[in-house]
Amino acid sequence: MQVEARILVTVGTKAQFIKMAPVLKAFDQAGVVYDLVYTGQHSETFSLLERTFGVRTPDQVLVPNIEVTTKQGMLSWSIKFWRAVWSSISAGLWRKYQYGLVHGDTISAIYCAIAMRLSGMSVVHIEAGLRSKSLFDPFPEEIIRRLISKIASVHFAPDNLSVANMKNARGDVIHTHGNTMRDALRMALGEKADGDIECGQGKYALVSMHRNENLSNAKAFDSLMKMVIETAQTSQVKFVLHPATRSRLEKSKWLPLLKKNLNIELLQRMDYPDFVELIMGCSFLMTDGGSNQEEAAMLGVPTIILRKNTERMDGIGDNVVLSDLSSEAVGEFVQKHCGKKWTIRAIEKSSPSIVISQWLAKRVN
Repeated sequence: MQVEARILVTVGTKAQFIKMAPVLKAFDQAGVVYDLVYTGQHSETFSLLERTFGVRTPDQVLVPNIEVTTKQGMLSWSIKFWRAVWSSISAGLWRKYQYGLVHGDTISAIYCAIAMRLSGMSVVHIEAGLRSKSLFDPFPEEIIRRLISKIASVHFAPDNLSVANMKNARGDVIHTHGNTMRDALRMALGEKADGDIECGQGKYALVSMHRNENLSNAKAFDSLMKMVIETAQTSQVKFVLHPATRSRLEKSKWLPLLKKNLNIELLQRMDYPDFVELIMGCSFLMTDGGSNQEEAAMLGVPTIILRKNTERMDGIGDNVVLSDLSSEAVGEFVQKHCGKKWTIRAIEKSSPSIVISQWLAKRVN
């Protein structure tokens, strides 16, 4: 007889998928029964990621066939999301679960946390406790993190600082001793995860940016595009375009300038192992992504964060530099690392995903 799932897992973005895939695999290995829901905030490359990580297809897609890339798209998706969720709640489909899992600090995460509370679930927040120094930087991620901490009753925090930030939180705070990105990275690297491999032979700069704080601020966006073009004067550049970044570029003067620059290659977003291979070929990484920062810190790749502030301390003071959006800081970083090689570090074998799975398994089995 099939056991009814008591856990509902929600995934909204590609980054969430990558970080939640090892948790789902750990559930499968431990015999933890769960239902999986995609919110539809992102959909690009999800089918690739399902095959890459061996994760089953979802039980429900709240808003199918959409990729949110603009503010108008976000509004349209939000309306459809709440219609779908309210239909599920009204039909009693979401009232049977004991725990509802959300990850990180996306719009999907806060929407699902609210919906889960309305349905009577205990909200479980994975990657809890991250904090920046400003309520509005990054926006809206910092506000979302703090709101979810008020809604959730189980908080899986990845490090000592995150645990300390949750000292006044309601419910259970569990130290996972690492981010689930570690498990995803080990899965993507295979034997290479044991480290001591010389990387950077590609002698190119890898660029990735997608955050709202950079795309929606015209001054910051123009400054960053100038930095990319200036970097291309020193190094070959491979620029991975997230859908939101591509959409923003298409409405700007910068896309033709990037396309005609022979030192810049514009790439579509790709499967996760392919992106990891791209990292391993680069001399250095320029990114505004938190997940990229975590990957860089674990791998040891020289990285500059294209932000004024970060909620993550991963790699800071080691191989990761916070730019403060300073063109001078970026220029100095590029000159220092252009054409250089670096050595991949061994990725720790301890599994945060198993910590999460074992804690929940004791409560639902």
